[in-house]
Amino acid sequence: MSDYRNVWALIAAAAFLQLGGGILGVVTPLGLETLGVSPGLIGAIAAAYALGFMVGAYTATNAVILFGNIRVFSAAAATCGASVLVMQLALDPWSWTVVRILQGAAFAWMFSSIEAWLGATVSMKNRGSVSGFYHLIAKVALVVGPFFVAGLAPVDFRPYLWAAIFLTLSLLPVCLTRRGEPPAPSVEPLAFRRLFEIAPSAVIAVFLAGLINSGTLALLPLYAGVALPDVPGGSTGAAAVAAAACWTGGLISQWPAGRISDHIDRRVVIAVMGGISAAAALVLGLFPGLPENWIVIALGVWGLGSLSFYGIGVAHAIDRSDTAQISRVMSGLLFVWAAGSVIGPPLSGYAFRVPFTEGGLFLLAAILSIVLTVSMMYRRTRRQDVPKDAQEPWMITLPSTANTGEIDPRTD
Repeated sequence: MSDYRNVWALIAAAAFLQLGGGILGVVTPLGLETLGVSPGLIGAIAAAYALGFMVGAYTATNAVILFGNIRVFSAAAATCGASVLVMQLALDPWSWTVVRILQGAAFAWMFSSIEAWLGATVSMKNRGSVSGFYHLIAKVALVVGPFFVAGLAPVDFRPYLWAAIFLTLSLLPVCLTRRGEPPAPSVEPLAFRRLFEIAPSAVIAVFLAGLINSGTLALLPLYAGVALPDVPGGSTGAAAVAAAACWTGGLISQWPAGRISDHIDRRVVIAVMGGISAAAALVLGLFPGLPENWIVIALGVWGLGSLSFYGIGVAHAIDRSDTAQISRVMSGLLFVWAAGSVIGPPLSGYAFRVPFTEGGLFLLAAILSIVLTVSMMYRRTRRQDVPKDAQEPWMITLPSTANTGEIDPRTD
């Protein structure tokens, strides 16, 4: 239990961050829609956040080396909290685009600081359980956050105050901890070409994870407002229910899918997850008039398939990497995921308003999920699986920071 006591402040900080991030993920697209912004431009602004995240991930290591974990976290949290308040002072899409870029970079800095610190503080024997607990708390907070603003208007000042409050509260456990800071990290991402040589299936999987999931989740609040009109709380209530359904599905499947991938070819598991998400997305895309209860169930099934395969793709790459390369491979895959996250939201934004169907958002997700499944099965014919005794055990991995490998028990 000592390892948990050592890092409770960091896990609490991550929970506050995800509470604030979950709120922003709902009210930002809904607020832009209220301001008359088209779905295509809403997707582009979501891509700006992903671009900021990519820049923040790239600069986070140098920032921690120069200033230390506590100062980097504090500066990023202050920037993020202030930027949320700016969103109420400047109600126009161009200002929000700049703000979302800053928030993306700030979130990358904050998670980079937390996860590097966790990795240096937790003992090797407990790193897996602490990592799992950390990711569980973070995902639960992401689910809970939007319910704090359910029923509030998307451009009401109160949702943004809630987000700013949680982001500000994340400073308390970090600034008041008595634990010493770890040494500065020195992880440099592996070049894309080398990544693709090591594990092309992993590169394809994490890129499509960014493309599909970031795009779909960015426009999900708009979809929920149309598809779930009878949910209490208006558009914010509907968006909270839809997001909770998706993330709960991902939470349920994450552990069993990962454990199954320890015993069979991980590419088969990714292909099956892609098939599940494609089936659910096709139902949502082809039958937009389904009863609301069925829509919520289908969203959960989509999340079950689509929000869990990123970590399995990372594990597949680790299986094919030397131990000394693991941290660099994980950092490199994060940038591949971020590239998909930049491209996905604009595509989803335009798909949301295609003229011949009301289900364009999920039809696009279905097509891309089918591409994922076909790609994984094709790659199996091109390269043999790694022997089971040479595999590293799967661990929960989310695309949250530039230093993903710092907390992972498979790294030294």
